[in-house]
Amino acid sequence: MKGHRWKWLLLVFMSLSMLLAAPLSVRAIENSECLDCHGDPDMVKELPNGKTLSLYVNPDKFAASVHGQNGIACTDCHSTITKLNYDREVPHLKRLRRVHCSECHDEEAEAYSESVHAKAREAGNKKAPTCQMCHTNYHYIRPMTADTVTQRENAFCNRCHDPNKFHKWLSQKKTHFLYVECTVCHSKGVEKHVHLRPYDIIKNQFIPGAKIVKVLNTSFDDFMTKVDTNKNGILEAQELLKLKPIFKKVGIEPTLWGELAVKMDPASHNVTKGKAIKDCLACHSSKSAIFKKVYLVLTQPSGDASHYPVDPYVLRSRHITHFYLLDATRVGILDIIGLLILLGGVAFAGGHLTLKILTAPLRRKKKEEGE
Repeated sequence: MKGHRWKWLLLVFMSLSMLLAAPLSVRAIENSECLDCHGDPDMVKELPNGKTLSLYVNPDKFAASVHGQNGIACTDCHSTITKLNYDREVPHLKRLRRVHCSECHDEEAEAYSESVHAKAREAGNKKAPTCQMCHTNYHYIRPMTADTVTQRENAFCNRCHDPNKFHKWLSQKKTHFLYVECTVCHSKGVEKHVHLRPYDIIKNQFIPGAKIVKVLNTSFDDFMTKVDTNKNGILEAQELLKLKPIFKKVGIEPTLWGELAVKMDPASHNVTKGKAIKDCLACHSSKSAIFKKVYLVLTQPSGDASHYPVDPYVLRSRHITHFYLLDATRVGILDIIGLLILLGGVAFAGGHLTLKILTAPLRRKKKEEGE
């Protein structure tokens, strides 16, 4: 019995050892192996209808993408590929399972499921967008935090929708479409805030964040330490104003370009239609929650951006261009000028009336003498 017991123990031990060692024997497939074939621009697949489908993936563009920068492996998405057999013409399964973005982006998928786009697909509209329809080439998806409102809208919403065909109730449509992101009004539960982007009014272009930090001889991480001189964690009007002469010395005439944008989070995928905001006071009010979160945005070469908190009072500064909301961002100096004009008008009218009253007896006497 003893001998049998030891045999069983040895068998169990060997079985466990093999089970533990098995995963170690499965070699991870490197992206470079996939790109050995798919990095060839001439690589195509012949379709049954006689057409060809490109299977080329640009290695440099993929490396610069969100997935590439975060070390995502090809087989993390194409998970049905577990090994490569180079004895075959195609070293893996010819028909791969469709990639489901929701396997990683579950929060985005949940938000999308409640959107007007998802409801349209459920109703049978095959033209309603999916992940792949909006993010057209997901091998090359780059961060969008550095994109302007116009860039975001042209890349997504405006590809299918012409906003000028709708919004009949909205005044100043051109201004709204240029400076207000669609999802500010058309996404439920998304965080809204004001973006201030450095802009060169001489060259008529945005100033890259890399140029900003270079001129200031600092870095993105140390930008606040350099500019926030009173160390309260917020950029104030006077602190930003002190930067103007520094940039003027290198031929840059800086101002701040304001936009209403949303935080790039899962909630932005819940695009609404009938529940879109149509209340002007949601923005055009000094009490609007939007103006409690204001950020200076410095774009990075990667396509990402750094956000630095700004004192909302900066929105009332005359040094911000392309951004003025009635009853929300009152510019102090304009209020003073307006008040002086109003007081001048009142004073002129009042003085004229007073003078007329005081000289009435003299004019009456002169009139009597003339008769």
